[in-house]
Amino acid sequence: MKIDLYGDIQGEAGVIMVFSKIHEELGFKKLIPTTTKGFDIDSIEYNDQNVTVEFEYKSSSFISHGHPIKMEENKKYVVICWEDDCGLITKLREDSGKDLFGLIEIRKYVNIKNLIPDSQSAEEPKYAVMSYNQKVADKDFSAWAFSHCYRVATSKNTPKFADDNLPRGSKILFYQNGFIIGGFTVVRYEIIESPNEKNEWILYKKLTDYPASLYTISIEDHKESDWLRGHIFYTDFFDMRDFKRRLSEFIETKMNRQGRLKLKKEEYYRIVGY
Repeated sequence: MKIDLYGDIQGEAGVIMVFSKIHEELGFKKLIPTTTKGFDIDSIEYNDQNVTVEFEYKSSSFISHGHPIKMEENKKYVVICWEDDCGLITKLREDSGKDLFGLIEIRKYVNIKNLIPDSQSAEEPKYAVMSYNQKVADKDFSAWAFSHCYRVATSKNTPKFADDNLPRGSKILFYQNGFIIGGFTVVRYEIIESPNEKNEWILYKKLTDYPASLYTISIEDHKESDWLRGHIFYTDFFDMRDFKRRLSEFIETKMNRQGRLKLKKEEYYRIVGY
């Protein structure tokens, strides 16, 4: 059976999201948290075997990210990707003399459906940099790879984005201590006013908890905290702190008081290096 997904998978985070929904059908009895160093999952049971797992959007990234040289002889490795674009099993054997225990193409288990209105899809994407304050976020930047919703402070009088609008496909980069540290692609931007009724709060909690939320606080804690009405639902999260780029080398304009800086399309792609 295939699961329905509303919106395109565009990066590794989407692969992880789908995997978390169908892991048992794939042969993984238990979910194991990913690690921040080395391979994504160092040890997990797969079809009664202990394996090491690496998630990739395209299988060729397993090679370009330098993973083959880190493979150990006494371990079994499984690559889980959206698309096997290079015939990875054969290529690894021919180029490196190393064997994968398995390769899973997640796209074979997904039906992509798009419910976004044509009018919204046709809008030109925006490009922007946002300041990332780890103390305010209360979590390391890498943790956002496992969520799908990033909340921002915005009001009717001082919107975070012009007209409280952020089209699908917009690109957001994050800035910290002078450097660009990563970013994501916008799937949808929603303004959600603070719920009032109990059922509204329950629905809101479920919305931000799906599929793997970082918002682990209770509804009561939500009510007591400052309300953040801007919600960016995103995909294609990436963390570039290992090869971070100083923003001032690409653009001289300073951020506004809201911690945001508009970019031109060509500026965005110069910064990320494509």
